[in-house]
Amino acid sequence: MTPRAVAIAGIGQTAYARALPRTAWELAIEAVLSACADAGLDVAEVDGMCRFTEPFETVSEAMLVRALGIGELSFFAQAPHGGEALGAVLAQAAAAIEAGLARIVVVYRALSQSQGGRFGRADGRGPGVATRASGGAADIIVPETGNLSFAWPYGLMSPGQLFALWATRYEAAHGLTRDQLTTALGSIAIAQRAYANRNPNAMMRDRPMDWEAYQNARMISEPLRLFDLCLENDGACAYVVTSAETARALRDDPVYVLSATQTLSPYREPMGIYVQGDLLELFPPAAAERLFSGAGVTRKDVDVAEFYDATSYMPLRSLESYGFVPDGKAWRYVAEQGTGPGSPLPVNTHGGHLSEAYLHGMNGVLEAVRQLRGTSFNQVPGAEVALVGAPAGSATILAR
Repeated sequence: MTPRAVAIAGIGQTAYARALPRTAWELAIEAVLSACADAGLDVAEVDGMCRFTEPFETVSEAMLVRALGIGELSFFAQAPHGGEALGAVLAQAAAAIEAGLARIVVVYRALSQSQGGRFGRADGRGPGVATRASGGAADIIVPETGNLSFAWPYGLMSPGQLFALWATRYEAAHGLTRDQLTTALGSIAIAQRAYANRNPNAMMRDRPMDWEAYQNARMISEPLRLFDLCLENDGACAYVVTSAETARALRDDPVYVLSATQTLSPYREPMGIYVQGDLLELFPPAAAERLFSGAGVTRKDVDVAEFYDATSYMPLRSLESYGFVPDGKAWRYVAEQGTGPGSPLPVNTHGGHLSEAYLHGMNGVLEAVRQLRGTSFNQVPGAEVALVGAPAGSATILAR
């Protein structure tokens, strides 16, 4: 990828709510139309699409082509593993633009958990079952990773239980007390709730949270409390990727793609039950180095980070995995420095998955674009470079 060769020219989203009276298909249509309008484009000009694979994304390209009156797609691609591959869909879109396979590529994510199934639940039909989702009111099942028969009898039946295992291992490996871990996780959750309280699009905009409320929340899977886990909701996001030249012709504030990466190594499958080693290194360090070297920037250049946060532990570990804080030190960093306004690195300024909405990382990309345009509800003064990253190592660096 050539830095600044492609840009994000438009972003769009729907409302976010625990339940919306529309299908994922209808939500995707709204988000794509909104993104195209934001870019100043007629949706008929779209000739490329990128999305996550089923069962994560249930709205197919064909469904949108029919509904939106698009004459032809000359390029379309899918990335597996859902939001843990959030950099992959952008990388595919950018590659298509640079290769001349498409001129206007839309990346989208639509989610209707209220009409299908909640990602956070343990599937009641037993281990090792993966159900193919369909386009409308789909039953969304996280596909099996390995043979779940070896995990279910030991209590690893839902994402929350798996992430609790990661957090507990971090606690033990670095010699933390339970109070120290709780302080670190709570610092992240409370900071993100404060961001959401200033974001009118956030689901938790009217629900402030203090330390008492955080600590008194029910335990879901020790050490993770209710507010350490992401929201379950309906909604959709989309963004338009095109060449830098076209983006500049469309608007005076395009957001340039400096780099985008994806990574997959043995026994580090996203959401995998089995993680090689001691559950601490969730992706090879070389992936982060590729991200920064490809972008031509350093960690000190990054003004704001939007980290995938299915749980509060993920931003904690992401600070270390992406090299902003030494391994084993992020727990103290977030407790003392914080991740809110005025911190060395503001994190998840939209409220994140914990307090804005859960869109598999896509709403983090939209927030990064707003930060670089200078239009965020929690604007970081003078933001010029933003990182959006998943704990599995798939990420992007964007710049104005």
